[in-house]
Amino acid sequence: MEILSVGNELLLGNTINTNAAWIATQVTSAGAEVSRITTVGDNLTDISNALNESLRRKPDFLIITGGIGPTFDDMTLKGVAKGLGRRMKQDRDAVRLIRGHYSRRFKGKTMRLTKTRMKMAQIPQGSVPIHNPLGTAPAVLLTVNRTQIFCLPGVPSEAKAIFLESILGKIRTKASGRSYLESWVKISGIMESSLAPIIGRVMSHAPGIYIKSHPRGIENDRPQLELHFSTFTTAKSVGIRNLRKAVNEMKTELRTRAVRVRVGTQPSWNAP
Repeated sequence: MEILSVGNELLLGNTINTNAAWIATQVTSAGAEVSRITTVGDNLTDISNALNESLRRKPDFLIITGGIGPTFDDMTLKGVAKGLGRRMKQDRDAVRLIRGHYSRRFKGKTMRLTKTRMKMAQIPQGSVPIHNPLGTAPAVLLTVNRTQIFCLPGVPSEAKAIFLESILGKIRTKASGRSYLESWVKISGIMESSLAPIIGRVMSHAPGIYIKSHPRGIENDRPQLELHFSTFTTAKSVGIRNLRKAVNEMKTELRTRAVRVRVGTQPSWNAP
């Protein structure tokens, strides 16, 4: 699956893209994989181009965050419609969801659905609005060939709530019982350049295991690194066994080189 983040604030560096990081973590824990994260600004052409580039790669899911609110620079849905060659339409169910949100939020008051508020009910033809548990703007679902496209608000709390309520279950179903497993090993006293061939050798003995090194600076003139071992598997017990084997082989390799390995006898497995 892929993630498309929309917003000038992301490109300017004013806002950290926590939505993409959080969604990627949820997707990985569900046993699926994020193959690409793309960020574009609030620009119709850039949004439509990024959409079509993603669709050419035919992901199962494309999750778009940001730009579906009431302001002039919220143009994600127009960009999606442009990319698909579809018209925008006022959706009756979207109006109902917006009206319901205002009724719950402002009990006893009548909130007029102004032109600005009704903008959030304008969605691409052929799409379906999705309930937003925390905010006003409904999310939107479109299906193009094999790809399900979800357009979510950029507000993190709203994006998370919609994802958990309406998307995560679909991703888990598509993952078909796959699990993501990982373990971390802290090491001290070897440079990353010297570690690289050891990582390659251990990975060659452990098919399906990916090892990534992360430098963590220098302490007492000794390089500090963390090694991240991970795998996707349909058989959790086999995956844990293969991870344990790779970790133990790495520990043996490093200890013969007088490298301090800071890990317990039983690595800490993250196995959702």
